[in-house]
Amino acid sequence: MAYLLDIAAETYFPLAPHHTFGRLAASVNTHIDKPYVSKLHAAIEWNGRQWRIKNLGLNGTWINGISLGQGDSRDLISGDEIHFAEQSDPGFKVIDIAAPADMLWPLDQSPQVNAPIYLSRYHLLPDINSPELALYFNEDSQQWFREPLHQQQEEPIELNDGDLVQFSNTHWQFMRAQIYGPTEAKASRHINDYEFIFNMSLDEETTQLELHHQQTLDLAVRTHHYLLLQLARHRAEDATRGLDSKSQGWVYADQLAAELGLDSTHMNIQIFRARKQLADTLPDALGQQCLLERRGGKIRFGCEKFKIYKGDKLTLASSCKSC
Repeated sequence: MAYLLDIAAETYFPLAPHHTFGRLAASVNTHIDKPYVSKLHAAIEWNGRQWRIKNLGLNGTWINGISLGQGDSRDLISGDEIHFAEQSDPGFKVIDIAAPADMLWPLDQSPQVNAPIYLSRYHLLPDINSPELALYFNEDSQQWFREPLHQQQEEPIELNDGDLVQFSNTHWQFMRAQIYGPTEAKASRHINDYEFIFNMSLDEETTQLELHHQQTLDLAVRTHHYLLLQLARHRAEDATRGLDSKSQGWVYADQLAAELGLDSTHMNIQIFRARKQLADTLPDALGQQCLLERRGGKIRFGCEKFKIYKGDKLTLASSCKSC
């Protein structure tokens, strides 16, 4: 996301995809309290390729000393200096011209010292090796969520534009700039189209995971695959007991942690590493949230098609008739 420097205030601020400047505080993104500035003086907008500024005020806008009349516009580049109505005012400087994106904006230091964090659909913070917080995007609800990894909670927390996010003793503001919208038809696969094949060693020390759907995707050996496998076991066992598909596989989170020999923090980290690997492997697939579902302190493996092998022997399989 692009951002500007307010030269007088010596502060930085990000641009909204359609960002307005003017004297009418309630109607603009950046308020300029000067009598010679119009109520709605100018707008900077991302047009899908670049940022463009348009002068809307009667008293003019200057870009690097060149005047824009009312209704005139021009492209912006990094380093441009912008003055509204009066060239003797300090004005604003274009620092970055990146495209709009959902991000975390640093509140403790300038973005040149502590760079903004541009968000992927699954994000572990501060990093994947020592995560404290997970952010993820649910494409069905078009909503961001956050889940602390060091505390137990039943439901994820909605993350909305302007919300404060804290981790590692740092403070950030969530900036929602991008509307994802419906996934294109060419990317209409759902994760339930895939069959999950768990290949476990005889001593159950290692678990490799493959996804089958027209082709085979190898997700290699990962520790978090065993967590998925254990939940798949519960789902298969419930199926043999005659439970319907909506009731199968639900396990209390503390029970699962005990079965895995993990505390809740490390189990939550494994959960989000599993989610992130799936999102990275199938970035366009729908139903990412189905991989692991939560309700009322319980969790389950939400995918419908799976097989579990121990060595070369098939030990468990889902009861899905289409598998």
